[in-house]
Amino acid sequence: MSRRQRQFNQLRDLCYAGAVARAIDLAFEHFAHFGRDDEIIDLLAHALEDTDVAGRARQRFAELCASHDDGP
Repeated sequence: MSRRQRQFNQLRDLCYAGAVARAIDLAFEHFAHFGRDDEIIDLLAHALEDTDVAGRARQRFAELCASHDDGP
């Protein structure tokens, strides 16, 4: 299994466990190494909808999306 796949699996597991803030932090690292992954963005967005997370986690998610936006 590749490092990319292991990290994705870890992100997914963190989201399922409700550790969304930690998953967002790991996503920053993942994107830095492998580039933007819309599957991860979707995973995190759904996790944010399904859990009661602090505003700081939502802010970090917005920062993640903005910092790795494909843009024009």
